[in-house]
Amino acid sequence: MATNDLRNDRLSALSDLKDYKIAKDNPDVIGWRVVGADGENLGVVKDLVVDINAMKARYLAVVADRSFFNSERDQQLLIPIGAAALDKKGRNVFVSTIDSVSVRQYPVYPGDTIPDDYEYAVRDHYNRSQRDIVAGSDENYKREFDEALENQHTERQRISNDFYNDDAYNEERFYTSERVVDRPVDQTHNRPDYSTYTADDLRSEDRRPKTVEDSIATIERLEDLRDRGSITSEEFILLKKRALDL
Repeated sequence: MATNDLRNDRLSALSDLKDYKIAKDNPDVIGWRVVGADGENLGVVKDLVVDINAMKARYLAVVADRSFFNSERDQQLLIPIGAAALDKKGRNVFVSTIDSVSVRQYPVYPGDTIPDDYEYAVRDHYNRSQRDIVAGSDENYKREFDEALENQHTERQRISNDFYNDDAYNEERFYTSERVVDRPVDQTHNRPDYSTYTADDLRSEDRRPKTVEDSIATIERLEDLRDRGSITSEEFILLKKRALDL
């Protein structure tokens, strides 16, 4: 990222700020893998975007995996910091409102200064994700929600400080979250070590994962078993769908 990127009169990239440092007890997540709701790798955290006046982080600046976009250039996404959770042991950042399908519709950061319209687009995307979780198949609710958003867009002006008065932008929520699964680590590949698991362990699991980290743990075990030849590719697909409750 160039030094003039990720900036406007309110926001700045952490890498450009000399007077702002991550609190001693908080991890530096730059370089951490970003994992979506379906356990897929979405990209890597490249920077944090900081509210200069409040001196709080507002966004994770993520370079998306190129496989999601038909482009030879890196695509950058700004994800509200309160919309993510940490796996400190695995050095992962979990985002439950984006997966390997919806990331293709996520607003792409256009570069240079951060426009107000882009921040509204990001917040709208987050709100729609929350709406879908709440509404399920209730199309009336979804239509009313979308109409309310459209009305908001016709009336909006420049972003004010209360724009960030939302859990999606709650820095403390991000740093106090910790999605950790206690499991051994394969030091060679820097990932959990599932060598002790067998195919029967997964075939006999009746419980469906209740959290994002449970799903990711199961998928990683499946990948390990597939690579070891303990399960077939067809079994991998079926068990992965089961892990994701599909």
